[in-house]
Amino acid sequence: MKPEKILFTVLDGLGDHAYRELDGLTPLEKAYSNGIKRLKENGSQGLMDIISPGVPPSSDVSHLIMFGYDIENEYFGRGPIEALGEGVELREGEIAFRGNLATVRIENNYPIVIDRRAGRISSEQTRELVEYLNDEIECPEGCRVVFKPLSEHRFVMIISGRGLSHEITDTDPHAEGKPILLCQPIDEAKDKKGAERLANIVNEITIQAIEKLSKHELNKKRAGNNLPQANAILVRSAGTMRRMKSFREKWDLKAACVAAGLLYKGVAKAVGMDVYNVEGANGLLNTNIQGKTSKAVELLESYDFVYLHFKGTDVASHSKNPLAKYEFIKRFYESLKIIDDTILNTTTIVITGDHTTPCDRGMHTGEPVPILISSKGLRSDSTKVFSEREAAHGGLGRIRGGDIMPILLDSIERTVEYGTRPSPRRINYMPKELTYLRLDI
Repeated sequence: MKPEKILFTVLDGLGDHAYRELDGLTPLEKAYSNGIKRLKENGSQGLMDIISPGVPPSSDVSHLIMFGYDIENEYFGRGPIEALGEGVELREGEIAFRGNLATVRIENNYPIVIDRRAGRISSEQTRELVEYLNDEIECPEGCRVVFKPLSEHRFVMIISGRGLSHEITDTDPHAEGKPILLCQPIDEAKDKKGAERLANIVNEITIQAIEKLSKHELNKKRAGNNLPQANAILVRSAGTMRRMKSFREKWDLKAACVAAGLLYKGVAKAVGMDVYNVEGANGLLNTNIQGKTSKAVELLESYDFVYLHFKGTDVASHSKNPLAKYEFIKRFYESLKIIDDTILNTTTIVITGDHTTPCDRGMHTGEPVPILISSKGLRSDSTKVFSEREAAHGGLGRIRGGDIMPILLDSIERTVEYGTRPSPRRINYMPKELTYLRLDI
């Protein structure tokens, strides 16, 4: 028996530091148990710099890099990816933004952000205000703007029109007590004129939104009930919707995704993976870990590559709670008991993170993440515990995010010698379908 399938598991924000309350261990070290021991004995570990040493990646970028995409040339921005995850349909060329309804006060002609989430206004009230903006906002310069309500204070803003470039800055200051930022073209914009035009449009829409929202009856009622008014919009992460080469086109692997977080579903949809939901899966610490792992294992019967994502580790990290992170990882390890010898022998299993989020900092850092690849198709190493510290001595060494897919293809015997050309496409693996010479005799 040899590995033919790949189970790619991402524990979001996995990498961490050691803590006194965990006996001087990291959450990953503290959680080590029999659930992961079999995988470790069957594999090699190492450290991975998603982009390069010291550079903290965002989650969408890190996943695309690990899936083998060229961020400089193929990435089209986080806004469309999150919109896809929310089920918002976008047309080619439309520019999408992540957005919040927010509370501001006007001070010396500057809109000062008092609450970035407008008191976490309800989804129903957000829908009412967003529909109002769709009726009232006049998009300048011959463009079109549409707002799509999401959960609580969140929305998607979509702008379409000719001669626009998404290479602009956010208006969200990402902090209270600061003014809304002026939208500007980024210095490195390839289309400076298009970026300037879009920045001007965004600034005009932002001004109009403040004027219109302040007059809405709902905000007058909220003010009367001493609730924060949703009297402004904050937008960020602009991106232009483009079709990406699908994961199957890129790697000749039929791929599925099991995730609860909207961003991760969006990444999967952007690269053409089939996305599956699991009852009780919610992207939080109390998610249905066992259900998600079981579903991923089930999907291995009909897919070549299954991407399994857990957000709970990152939730604990941003909450600065190493104990909760340790307990989440321990529960995940318990779920691995479903992996029997047949799966172990026929599947390359990856366990890693998309970035390091130490609990003592509560934010993404540029430290490398530990990665374990358990496969009969690769050498095992002599390390004993899957952890940040032992990974530094593991057989994989220190790799970058873009190295993963070639290593995984090699583990399932799909690679060919460099320079070999079995296909008109420039690929380093053997495609499942080849074109054969036919003799007409």
